[in-house]
Amino acid sequence: MLDLLFSIHKKAPTVLPIDTSNSKNFVTVSSCNIIAFTSNFDLTSGTYGYHCYICDVNTPWNVYKVTSNKYPISILAWDVLGKYLLIGDTFGSICIWMQKDNFLSDWTHVYTANFSGECIIKAVFFHNGRKISFNGDKKESSSYSDKFQKVKFFPSVRQFGGVPSEGFLVITASGLIGAVAIPQEHPSVPVPTAATNPSVSATNTQQPQQTPALPPPPSTTPATPYVLPTVTESLGQTRSFYTTADVCYGKNGHFLIAASNNESKNKTLIVQCFRVIVKKVDEKLTITSHSLPSFFLNEGMGRDLHDLDLLKVKWTFQEDTDTLIVAMNSSIGGFIEVWGLVEKSTPIHKLFQANKSEVFKAFVWTPQSHFRYSSKILNICTSKLQLGSSGYISVVMADNTVFCLHRDTLNKAASASLNVSHRMDINDSPKQIKLNSTPRDIDASWMGHLLVCLDNLGQLYVFKNNHLSDQLGMPSNIQHAVSLLEYCIVAGYDYLDILLAIRSSNIDNIVERLSENFNRQVNPIQQFYYVNFLTMKTNLYRMSPSGQSKSQDLACLLMLHSILIAFKSLLRPSDLTSHDKGPAEYLAMGLSESNTDVDKVLLNLEAKDFTVEPSTLQSLQQLIQWVSDLALNILARLPETRSSGGNMKNTGYEISHDVVALNSIRELLVMIRIWGLLKEQCLPIFARADNLDILSTLFRLLTRLAFNPNEPDDMLLDECCLLPSQVMIPQMPFVSMRVCVASPLLPNLTLPLYFDYNVEPECLKFSADNSPMENGGLSNDSVVDSVRHLQLGKMPPVLRKCCRCGAATAMNSVARTAAMKAWEQRWSSGCRCGGFWRLLQV
Repeated sequence: MLDLLFSIHKKAPTVLPIDTSNSKNFVTVSSCNIIAFTSNFDLTSGTYGYHCYICDVNTPWNVYKVTSNKYPISILAWDVLGKYLLIGDTFGSICIWMQKDNFLSDWTHVYTANFSGECIIKAVFFHNGRKISFNGDKKESSSYSDKFQKVKFFPSVRQFGGVPSEGFLVITASGLIGAVAIPQEHPSVPVPTAATNPSVSATNTQQPQQTPALPPPPSTTPATPYVLPTVTESLGQTRSFYTTADVCYGKNGHFLIAASNNESKNKTLIVQCFRVIVKKVDEKLTITSHSLPSFFLNEGMGRDLHDLDLLKVKWTFQEDTDTLIVAMNSSIGGFIEVWGLVEKSTPIHKLFQANKSEVFKAFVWTPQSHFRYSSKILNICTSKLQLGSSGYISVVMADNTVFCLHRDTLNKAASASLNVSHRMDINDSPKQIKLNSTPRDIDASWMGHLLVCLDNLGQLYVFKNNHLSDQLGMPSNIQHAVSLLEYCIVAGYDYLDILLAIRSSNIDNIVERLSENFNRQVNPIQQFYYVNFLTMKTNLYRMSPSGQSKSQDLACLLMLHSILIAFKSLLRPSDLTSHDKGPAEYLAMGLSESNTDVDKVLLNLEAKDFTVEPSTLQSLQQLIQWVSDLALNILARLPETRSSGGNMKNTGYEISHDVVALNSIRELLVMIRIWGLLKEQCLPIFARADNLDILSTLFRLLTRLAFNPNEPDDMLLDECCLLPSQVMIPQMPFVSMRVCVASPLLPNLTLPLYFDYNVEPECLKFSADNSPMENGGLSNDSVVDSVRHLQLGKMPPVLRKCCRCGAATAMNSVARTAAMKAWEQRWSSGCRCGGFWRLLQV
């Protein structure tokens, strides 16, 4: 069934607004679960206009304006990566927007294309040729390579060597088709300098102003958008007027286009199909359009209706399909038909037969299934990914009913009622006007578990689809969820909508099965997807009330893994004649023996291989300090975790059980010991009671734990119990307070939830109970930089804050060495949890 998860309302205006009953609003969800939608009212001031906003599904009350357009917006489209947002209007203007400085809260206009006087009715980005399908025959297999297979799929536009080209295809109401390529280089765009863009770092100010630049990254976005050249061609042999169109990607790189006109004089509604090929020759695009078999809607179930109105034409899937969905309205209600392209044989007259058995075969469209409802249809959307053999069609009706239909049979799979009445708060003025709300558009998330509906007032309604458990033909909900999550790991799609559909009681079982399948993969596959796997486990446990400590341990493991890779990348072999093994491999070999003395381990290593510039070591001090603090916390918590008799299977993940994590810390401690001889200032700082050698003690205790992590001996536990009395144990930084939809509080709340734009809800404020260690624990309430691990004070004026986990980092970079700049660049595009940054000003 469909459950209304939450709705977001805007404050009612105090003056009568312009009538928007006939206005068109649009909503679309990216593969990163970012919602883009239009509104005829400014959500802050309430003024009338043509506005576009975006918000994250996890924090939908935080909306950010992308632009206010001069003309009515007629189309919204995301690219497959969720990087570009395309906005088209009724005057033929196409604008491409992207995040500025990697902030979800700030967007910049980077490209523009003009089709003067044309109303844009459809726009899609070029296909990049990457497609991963789910193999239903091997859905029970644990191997990723067997379950998920790459499909041979050509890019829409290929450059030299078959490299996919970026760009987009548009269709106008006058039957014009246009293609626009986004160039890899455009010399006419100057590189911004510090004089024109204060946010650009000092290293960029040395570049000449006319240096050719790549398509502008967020940190070097030009002040004026780059005008893209356009190529146009007539869709048919003659120009025709169209009111609706849809585009499908063909596996050979072509486009399949279906278009129709609802304003025919004699109401003979025809759906025309075309095959469009876009090629790039000598850096210029060429468009070729071929007509395909078409069909008349009057030959279907509306043959006896004289007032039939065509609403929308859509392909059942975005990639390689031969079925069309047609939504129609009449005086007696709404109709949906599925038309399929089938091969039909026609007998040939004997005078024209070469032999007696010869028949003429042709492809024709035939109606296959239909759906009828007493109320009119307002809009429809289809599943974006083809997972398994089935798909779904979502429909919103004029009586505020939302249906989820099976693609093939159009049988009703789920339904819900949309409550569009405006809520009057206690503090609202009695002069405020109660507005009539009507649904306008609907769209599904990429994994299909959320439906987003938009009304004429710019208010959002998000449904949770609980009827997708049989989509892959799997009887088990847990197995189904695991398969979808594994698909997200391999394909790189965001999985927030799946997390919102998972029951909190199943999280432990899902993580356990997810871990078992991952550990069965071959070593190269594990290494390639290791970070994605860790991030997913962290986010799963973050949604469980009892999984906060496990989530914290996994977040530490992810940071530890990143620091180990960053430190190992600084090592260079002194002897280039030996290419078999490097310093990192020799270090791992040296730690394979149960030698508990760190100084004896150093004797077996070549000191020259671990030599790093002192300035670089000094810049890494805060990361070195974090590794040492983590080691202290693991050992100090060890007696407590073992006294309960817990093990990894019953209590979930614990970093003290992880042999890989313990050996990673040991490797880092050895490198820190060597680097301390080169630059003493890079060593970690401890508040200790005596002259105890903390690094040596940590290495000795971790070595003994690494060789028997499940059952440490009593002597080791006794030494760990004494550790808090010998040195102050700093508390590991964590996000104590966060407000988001994917919260452990969600299962305990009554649905639906009601939010207001730009108002943080009190009901979702979750505070993690993670008190500092007893017996000498050291903590403070200062904000800690989640990237640089520096103290930022209690109330920093400006921060970058994650939309998903609430982690914060400083706005301005303080890096002075290449190593630290590379470390900061690793987290520039997003948080370690996979969420986007937003600008937070106190």
